Amino acid sequence: MTMKRIRRWTAGWLAAVAGTVCAGAPRAEEARLPDWEGAWVRRSDGVFDPTKPAGLAQKPPLTDEYQKVFEKSVADQAAGGQGNNPMAGCVPPGMPRMMIGYGVGLEFVLTPKVAYVNLGEPMMQVRRVFTDGRAWPKDIEPAFTGYSIGKWESTRKPGEYDTLVVETRAIKGPRSYDSSGMPFHKDNQTIVHEKIYLDSANPDILHDDLTTIDHALTRPWNTSRVYHRKRNPVWQETTCGEDEHQVKIEGEQYFLNADGLLMPTRKNQPPPDLRNFPRQK
Repeated sequence: MTMKRIRRWTAGWLAAVAGTVCAGAPRAEEARLPDWEGAWVRRSDGVFDPTKPAGLAQKPPLTDEYQKVFEKSVADQAAGGQGNNPMAGCVPPGMPRMMIGYGVGLEFVLTPKVAYVNLGEPMMQVRRVFTDGRAWPKDIEPAFTGYSIGKWESTRKPGEYDTLVVETRAIKGPRSYDSSGMPFHKDNQTIVHEKIYLDSANPDILHDDLTTIDHALTRPWNTSRVYHRKRNPVWQETTCGEDEHQVKIEGEQYFLNADGLLMPTRKNQPPPDLRNFPRQK
């Protein structure tokens, strides 16, 4: 082999290796999954955009129609109601709200074909992020957690995955971004893109960069969440309906007190229609 051919072969090999490193090409069965064990607890308040205060100060890029829904929700809550917050009635937070992280936090269980994301509280939701290379099904049954397809990337060290890139579709409603009642479009065509990865300087910090695409928005909404790791968590079980005091009757939210009596949640709230419950003598 001449020196010229050796140089050509070496250059080609180096180019191939460089391409593999840049593309993050190791196969799932060969690459090592990252260590994401433990509970991941949010480092902010329970709002959708952790860089902004709650309520109207979140300033979501809503269309005029859905901005009015948001403002009405905030006003209703200020008066003692629940506004556009389905979780108040035991409806699961769903995606992307569940990634805010409630209670003890989020748990990731990573396998070569599926990444499980468990929300221990408040409603025991489980996401399945399929990483087996499947295509999108023609028909998807909507779910509050949606249907997620992801892929692992190696951006730092060949042979070791460090970043999970996810797209989620078929998210069931009703939902809101957080407890303030920021609305999604009623067509439930939301798409969420995520990039989940450990902090390069601290392996006990996890990032989730989200882009939400929804017809109630004037543009895609980019947010970023940060969690810190709790190595030895004590997981708790919370069943929403087990101790639910919110009661919704004909669109009105009421409250059951400790004695089981129905109470108003706002000033001058009309009582429910009791025409089918004759007064006892």
